[in-house]
Amino acid sequence: MVRKVISLAVLAGFLLWVIWYVTGNIDKFAAIGEVAWSDVFVLTVVFLTILICNGMFIVVVASAFQIRLENVEWLSLSFASSFANYFLPFKGGTGLRALYMSKIHGFPVTKFISTLSVIYLMHIVVNGILGLVGMGLIKLDGGPINMTVFIFFVLVSLLGVVVITIDINVPARYERFPMAQLRRVFVGWKKVRHDRALVGKLWLLMLVLTLATIWQCKVAFEAVSISISSGGVLIYAASKNLAMLVSLTPGSLGVVEVFSIYLGTVLDYSTSDALLVQGLIRSVAIIVLLIFGPAALLLLRRRINSSEKITRKG
Repeated sequence: MVRKVISLAVLAGFLLWVIWYVTGNIDKFAAIGEVAWSDVFVLTVVFLTILICNGMFIVVVASAFQIRLENVEWLSLSFASSFANYFLPFKGGTGLRALYMSKIHGFPVTKFISTLSVIYLMHIVVNGILGLVGMGLIKLDGGPINMTVFIFFVLVSLLGVVVITIDINVPARYERFPMAQLRRVFVGWKKVRHDRALVGKLWLLMLVLTLATIWQCKVAFEAVSISISSGGVLIYAASKNLAMLVSLTPGSLGVVEVFSIYLGTVLDYSTSDALLVQGLIRSVAIIVLLIFGPAALLLLRRRINSSEKITRKG
């Protein structure tokens, strides 16, 4: 209940602030009405690519446990869980995927969540390094280096690399946040890292997902005519991806925007620019999920209900 109250408070506070800010600076948001349909189409294709990659992650992880998913299953899981993540607090999509895998494929919820945490771990490593590469490009272009952002990306990268390369054991007695979550990460990584072919597929998918996110951010900035360097795009994409892991609010709404606004002081764009870019990206995502999400949820629900009926008859 405390977490729900905090989530709702953060979400309500952010939305009220956005309404107040936009109302007082309405002229700065005129660019959103001038976005070309071609840019909207590209952003839609990119977001669909991201959803497909998320679904493929489930396929690869499940294959390690001899579970084969049909195309309609993993696509529906990706769309439905993303829909839940956007419209339910605390990444409700993760629970949805875990429930489905447990009901239909007999894959224990705790085991699924521990293996899923492997994806988050790789996400942290890749985006930490991506942010450092972006800062390197800015330095090569003669731009300044923000030490706070630099240290943040260094710490994120080191944390991920340490967890990946060193065997760390967290006692099973820890059952609460954050130690329980850390334990799941360590256990999940140990279960999959010895399968080199599997890990190779996961890294390849992570590369495609990262490139898609970079493309998404680049197109969004260009669509609203905001100038940003190549290094800046990498830093922005990395920060956005890491902020999405903070599941305090649905779709990390407000969390990503705060990161984006702060980065404006580093990458030289305004608060209104930050809201414009994120507003465009989120608008495309929400429209796509509202179109496909409910149908995916309905399909999964029918499969679960059918499975339960068969079980009861048996």
